[in-house]
Amino acid sequence: MSPGKVVHSFCRICNNHCAIKVQVEDGAAIRVTGDADNPLFGGYTCIKGRAQAQFLRGEERLRHSLKRGPDGRFRPIPVEQAMDEIAAALSRILDAHGPRSVASYAGIMAAGSFPTSIPMHAAFFDAIGSRMRFDPNTIDKGGKQTAASFLGSWGAPSQGFDRPEAILLIGINPLMTYTGFPAGSPHTWLNRTLKSGCRLIVIDPRRTDVAKRAAVHLQAAPGHDCQLVAALINVILAEELHDRDFVRAHVTHVSQLRNAVRDFTPERVARLADVDQDDLVAAARMYAGAGRGYAMAGTGPNMSGSGTLLEYLVLALETLCGRWLREGEVLAVAPTLVPGRVTPTAGATGPTDWRRAEKVRVRGLQQSSAGMPSAALPDEILTEGDDRVRALISWAGNPAIAFPDQARTIAALEHLDLLVQIDPWLTETARHAGYVIAPTLPLEVPSITTKLDALSGRATGYGLGQAYAQYSPAVAARPPGSDLIEDWEFFYGLMTRMGFSVTVHAAGARPGDSTITLRAKPTSEELLELLTEGSRVSLTTVKSRPGGDLYPDNLPVVGPASTQGRLDVGSAEMMAALSRQREDILTAPADRSLPFRLLCRRANHVYNSSCHFEATNRGVYYNPAYLHPADLRALGIAEGSIVRITSSLSWIRAIAAADPDLRRGVVSMAFGFGPENDRTDLARTGSSPNRLVPADEIFDPYTGQPRMSNLPVSIELYRPAEPAPPDASRADASRADASRADASRADASRADASG
Repeated sequence: MSPGKVVHSFCRICNNHCAIKVQVEDGAAIRVTGDADNPLFGGYTCIKGRAQAQFLRGEERLRHSLKRGPDGRFRPIPVEQAMDEIAAALSRILDAHGPRSVASYAGIMAAGSFPTSIPMHAAFFDAIGSRMRFDPNTIDKGGKQTAASFLGSWGAPSQGFDRPEAILLIGINPLMTYTGFPAGSPHTWLNRTLKSGCRLIVIDPRRTDVAKRAAVHLQAAPGHDCQLVAALINVILAEELHDRDFVRAHVTHVSQLRNAVRDFTPERVARLADVDQDDLVAAARMYAGAGRGYAMAGTGPNMSGSGTLLEYLVLALETLCGRWLREGEVLAVAPTLVPGRVTPTAGATGPTDWRRAEKVRVRGLQQSSAGMPSAALPDEILTEGDDRVRALISWAGNPAIAFPDQARTIAALEHLDLLVQIDPWLTETARHAGYVIAPTLPLEVPSITTKLDALSGRATGYGLGQAYAQYSPAVAARPPGSDLIEDWEFFYGLMTRMGFSVTVHAAGARPGDSTITLRAKPTSEELLELLTEGSRVSLTTVKSRPGGDLYPDNLPVVGPASTQGRLDVGSAEMMAALSRQREDILTAPADRSLPFRLLCRRANHVYNSSCHFEATNRGVYYNPAYLHPADLRALGIAEGSIVRITSSLSWIRAIAAADPDLRRGVVSMAFGFGPENDRTDLARTGSSPNRLVPADEIFDPYTGQPRMSNLPVSIELYRPAEPAPPDASRADASRADASRADASRADASRADASG
């Protein structure tokens, strides 16, 4: 064995992209550590990133693509043959049913191959003419984009991470999620920022690690986030704490907003949300009184049923306080490797229509500025019609675990004529696929940190705090004897087999800034070169600094705007939605049979539905159901006991645990766990909270995101004599029979697709 070497790289498991060093011996990654010399991360990594060497060589990893046979069993198939067969099957489906019949779901792990796979995935769906592209945004925080459509946009980014003097975090813990604070070490950044005098305000039903550092923590009852932000706005407007010069010059409909928040007094909202009125007023004064700052709402409140309204109110709060970069300020987070010249301006563009062309056939939903409503994808598969979705390419995600109403999602996956899953592991979704394509993993391919550039332009609270970039070569060899393919190569292979030309646009670039037609298949290195042509810093320069570096030279400066629109803080549609919050619709009337509220939470050793391995979880495979110790005592439940959690849709079993940092009356669980049924060993598989979530009861009308958190449930000790919950959810018997029949037809179609 060779003595080995240590090489620079960066982690691509999540959006933080930590700089790492990889010890390599005979082509195999042996050990991963943080890079202490990196100017942004300073050696920081999480347990998932450090476990990458185990992921690459773990026994669970697929080294060959698989095809399901007529007998239902998977057998290895050469990936080139798999692409031949899949391309032929897709062509038949497109010819018979049109572009709308083919859909994709691109999961959160697309961060791992973002610079190359996102452009090629978009190129493929552009080529076939399908808008049926789904992703996690609309079951996470899609309200950020739809809210911006109602407000309008400023020609430069928000102040964000640039020298904040006050930070307002609503239902987010950046020490765990790696959003809400800039990319890098979240602990180091928070310590430095608070030491500079910044005041931190947190609204969260749980006393999280970041809440413990707050100057004010409003540990509110769940479901009151919109009301609380409205109360903050009420105080700011009543006490004239807003940025009057900015508002006078750039904002409209302030009087409409003032009238709409009039009923959301600190007294009333403090009583409803069960927080201290003085703390609520102090939070408003503290945030508005700071010269600079930012506010960000996280997944929890966005999952509570009114994500768009919540995000609109946050934007209105930001706008009233003038939290936008002004003329003459330097854009500290200018993209480094994304093509195109950034020209920020200090002016507003008014609201835009949030609606997009593609309509969904259920619940009055349609494509929005946040994308297609992912919670409606199962309905698009199961609702009969010639244009229903018949083929799904799922990659970098696990819909069987991530989607609401899990039983209906499983029925939809079985109803497809063709399901292709690109996955390093045989996940719950992969088990239902006709083909499972085995991909490379990040350390085996070259990449660049353009994902961070793209995130910085997405919304406040994402991406970088400084202009930064890193390149990584392929640092580990692929497993001996394997037959793996990069994600981008799969989509390229389908396009060429189906007779389409290949035209790609750089991920994160503005339309027209980077359009490339490929005449021949490039290498991954060549593709990266092509997709970064015209960037602010050349890829050659970034490669010359292998450990990653800051690029603060020649940053753009915010200039004057050629035209002056106005930001709308009193949109009639949003004010009507806020008016309905006066009735407290998400918290009352109380259903006494479902007295608890289920809240989502994050676990640092996993990334949503990925990385569930002993290398990270240290042998704890399940997701505990956390309750306040006093609630456990009142229910007569001991820690470690199995409990039954029941919603209006179904019920699951879970293992109880105590968390004194929770409010009473709530149960907190990590999502993205669990198998497709409730008949397994909980200690080995965990529980699936998404089995409890109905997609069609309370949902955001713009993104289709259902209430997945703040979900009414009951908790009781599980009694083993009880029958397991039904796999068919609320579907009636005839639908269950139809699903079984359609699954049989799907098997026949898969067999036909194989020739």
